[in-house]
Amino acid sequence: MIELVFIFIFLGILTFFAKKTSFKKGMPLFLAIGMVAIILAGCSASDDELTKEEPTATQEKAPKLSIKSEGTFQSDENGTVTISGKTKPTAELTLVATGQPNQTTTSDAKGNFSFALTEVPNDGTATLTTTWKSQNETKNITYQANPAYKAKLAKIEQEKQVAEAKRIEAEKKEQERLATEAAKAKRVEDARIAEENRKAEAKRIADQQAAAQKEAEQRRQAATEQQPADNQGKMVYITATGKRYHFNQNCRGLNNSNGETQVTLSDAQSRGLTKCKFE
Repeated sequence: MIELVFIFIFLGILTFFAKKTSFKKGMPLFLAIGMVAIILAGCSASDDELTKEEPTATQEKAPKLSIKSEGTFQSDENGTVTISGKTKPTAELTLVATGQPNQTTTSDAKGNFSFALTEVPNDGTATLTTTWKSQNETKNITYQANPAYKAKLAKIEQEKQVAEAKRIEAEKKEQERLATEAAKAKRVEDARIAEENRKAEAKRIADQQAAAQKEAEQRRQAATEQQPADNQGKMVYITATGKRYHFNQNCRGLNNSNGETQVTLSDAQSRGLTKCKFE
């Protein structure tokens, strides 16, 4: 490029001075000098081309890293989302997805890669990052849950709720049954205790009455033993089966008798008979 500039300048000067008469005498010398300069410029350009070094591998422009993949992915009927694409071979990739654990992988020799998100219940977003030879590239993608899988999850959830409701209802009925049995057992136990208390009270009253009767009998016996001797020969009325003796034949204790027998008081007492309680 510089050599052409010099040539054009030389030709311009030559044309300018060619019009002058004084310049015509020195024309041959001027042409000779110009030809020598052109030859030297050509040699210099050749030398520059020969001494120019070839660019090294490090001076070559490095390939630019990129990620080629779809922007949206959809799960299959089993709820699995497969995120795949292509980048540089043996590049390191990281996938950060909503509600999913982070995943890492390395692209194969052709740059292919894939990630699998399992049991995806809802739509979500993810960030895909790749690293290769100190270069980083990021791509935002979205994924969608398969309607059939979402319906399957809804059915499973509904079945769980029905099963849980049945379990709660069964537990409630069992608690009610146990409460009923416990109440029944308590009523039986309360009745048993009440009966035992009733019997104990009846026995206590009977024992008390027996003790009082015995004490009264002892008092009557003592009073009889203290009667004057002439009363021992006094006549009383008894019955064949009765256990009392009566001084008065019209005593109420004789109303239902089939007949009375008159004996002495001492004879009646010797038979173990006691005085009528109505007299």
